[in-house]
Amino acid sequence: MARSSPSTFRPVWCLLLVLLIAMPVTVAKAADANVRASLSRGVSVIGEPVQYQIKISGARRVGNPPEINLDGLAVRYAGPVENSVMRFNNGSFSAERTITLIYQVVPEKNGTFTIPAVTVEADGKTYRTEPVALAVQPSSAAGTGNEPAATGFAEFVVPKKTAYIGETIPVELRLYVDARVRWQPVAMPEIAGEGFTKQKMPEPQREQVAKNGREYDVLTFKTAITPSRAGKITLGPSEIPYNARVPRARKGGPRSLFDMFDDDVFGDPYFSSVQQMKARAEALEITVKPLPAAGKPSDFSGAVGNFQFVAEGTPKQVKVGDPIAMKLRVSGRGNFDRMTAPVLKDPTGWRPYPPSSAFKADDEIGYSGTKTFEMAVVPEARKTEMPVFQFTYFNPLTEKYVTLASESAALVVEAGVAFAAPPKVSANPSEAPTPPVPAPVKPEDIVGLRYDRDAPRDFTPLHVRREFWYAQGAMGFVLLGFLGLRLRRAPDIAARAAAQLRREKAAALVRLRSAELGRVEFFETAARVAQIETALSTGRSAASIDAATVRASSPLSEEGKAVIDDIFAARAELLYAGGGGEERQVSAPQRERVLQVLGELEKTHGRS
Repeated sequence: MARSSPSTFRPVWCLLLVLLIAMPVTVAKAADANVRASLSRGVSVIGEPVQYQIKISGARRVGNPPEINLDGLAVRYAGPVENSVMRFNNGSFSAERTITLIYQVVPEKNGTFTIPAVTVEADGKTYRTEPVALAVQPSSAAGTGNEPAATGFAEFVVPKKTAYIGETIPVELRLYVDARVRWQPVAMPEIAGEGFTKQKMPEPQREQVAKNGREYDVLTFKTAITPSRAGKITLGPSEIPYNARVPRARKGGPRSLFDMFDDDVFGDPYFSSVQQMKARAEALEITVKPLPAAGKPSDFSGAVGNFQFVAEGTPKQVKVGDPIAMKLRVSGRGNFDRMTAPVLKDPTGWRPYPPSSAFKADDEIGYSGTKTFEMAVVPEARKTEMPVFQFTYFNPLTEKYVTLASESAALVVEAGVAFAAPPKVSANPSEAPTPPVPAPVKPEDIVGLRYDRDAPRDFTPLHVRREFWYAQGAMGFVLLGFLGLRLRRAPDIAARAAAQLRREKAAALVRLRSAELGRVEFFETAARVAQIETALSTGRSAASIDAATVRASSPLSEEGKAVIDDIFAARAELLYAGGGGEERQVSAPQRERVLQVLGELEKTHGRS
């Protein structure tokens, strides 16, 4: 057995040494203890116990638990709970010890109680907790008090119940579940209703709130609706499914100190059951008013909300006919999905092109954000200012139409390149203008060299030249000679190919007579012989021949045709159907039968 080298354990011993050195240093430099008091829940009913905890972290020794006496609350000390957490920080380990002093608090009457600050001794030092409030409400407000409320409730929350056609309204669907209950949502809710469109719901938000003196876990689903017709529209009703873990029923009769272990704070999932529940939000009615016809501008396209509008164009200097890229930004809150691009205030001298648009939302439901339109505007005349656009919308708060105009900006538009007008064409040929006679070229002192003085160009068509036909005839003779050579060599090539096939067939027949040939190779070879024999008779390619071609090329007997089918079928089965692994030999009667049919095939083709 190989022995381990001492150097193998050297890193381990070094690490242990560092830990032993670091641990005492960490404890010696420990900070003051952290003392905090809390309740398991801030709301209860008469006889419904809650747990009061004093958690002391970072202390090695804790003094006697303080006594708590309060009129209207029965407070009993249940004992301490200790645990330690190992932490690794900045290369050193530290052990943080936590001691929790647990009290049972049973309300004896309704009202709001404050558990006062108490004094705790830890490691020889004195610490003081913060006061903690407990609200005790009548049992009718939160059930019987014998078990926590496992059923939640839901509601719709909207900022207003009166709106205009096209006005976007934020909607919240809230699910409230008692904070003492362990629960999980199951699916996204559906909001039923007609006469409006709604935005897609994002992931819900979860928080804890106090409502009617009780703490609830709240799941908020957000969306936005846009009414499309006037009158009364109904939002909902809607059901929100969720799974809740319901604890076992508590024992009746007088409660003792040990009854607190039946409470949720010591609850065990094995002693509770999961139930699927639904909270129903009742329908909400919204009144939708039509947009006022009085004072409606002609360029109003349906935008409803509260918006701001700015425009910017580039470049600042162009020529007539060159495009200017305009960016038109509309920001605010409202129905961005129905918003169209701003329009030119004065289109004279401008040619606008269709715009493109993009929207960037500032919230989860697209109720607020910025919509940017980009378009090209071409000046058709000289201008000194950028094109001015205006945007009209209806403000539901003021119930008035508002028109916003972009600020004017300096622009330089230069005259474009002037092009000569085309000559006018007359309908009367006799009145057609005579082409202008070019003016004689005045000879210059220095004239460029002329290379075509002594070699005038010949513009005779190519096909009427004698040299062209001489060249074509020569090429034709060459092609005819090459074709004749190929025709003379073709029979030799065909004869050599046929001879090669006959030699391959003879070798295959020799292998077929061998008793040691396996089934796969036997039927593959027999099929190849049938293909070669048919190819020699028909002139077709041997690889393309199947059983049907073999039978059609030869007047075989019915038994012979059946054997040909068996040969090709067995070959296909052994090669492609998973039978290739079978290594047993072909029986002697079967081999003779195949050889006999192959010989019959050769006789029918006249090659015996």
